[in-house]
Amino acid sequence: MKKTKRILMTVTLLIAAVFLLNAANLPAANVQAASKGTYRAILQAYKRNDYRKVQRLSKTLPKNANEKCARKLKSKYRKAAKKITGKMRKWRGMENYIPGIQWYAFSDINKNGKPELIVKYGGVETDCSIWVYEYKGGKYKKAKGAIYDTWHPTLYNYTSGNGLVLQERPISEYDCEIVTLVTLSKGRIKGKTVRERYLSSRKQRTTMPCKIKTYTP
Repeated sequence: MKKTKRILMTVTLLIAAVFLLNAANLPAANVQAASKGTYRAILQAYKRNDYRKVQRLSKTLPKNANEKCARKLKSKYRKAAKKITGKMRKWRGMENYIPGIQWYAFSDINKNGKPELIVKYGGVETDCSIWVYEYKGGKYKKAKGAIYDTWHPTLYNYTSGNGLVLQERPISEYDCEIVTLVTLSKGRIKGKTVRERYLSSRKQRTTMPCKIKTYTP
């Protein structure tokens, strides 16, 4: 009888150990649950050209940001954003190269609990800009500064603090890759390039975690 109990206890402990090991390797359920130091370590590894570590750490974070403040966007933010995007000319593709709003997104860049409005505006990829609007006094106000001349930009939530990660692929979809950390402080956005690298094939592309969803007006 005692031998049977010992066997059952051993099996139970082994099952629990396997469960905990698997849980440790699973990605965080959302950006709020993500480890605060992980994205910082990802960008440090990217800067050092350690792309294997970048991919390994990226797997511990969710693929999409799915921020609570953006996923369950309050009507006051939605209405305030509409007053900004609704007044902008809509982009009509490459026709006549007329600039317009190509997409917009929401993300809490400075981590104050309020989603910022992010707008991509331009005519062609060589002259597109990223603008950021802060919610203050019941409306969205444009922050000073901008990210200019972005090429095929993709936005990611920076879970390690103030900022968002901007990934660009100039020249073509896979010839070059630029990663920039964009921060928002005191009503101004600033971009700091982490690394710019050239690729010889599409297989060398790096995909960052916590992608921010964009919307077409």
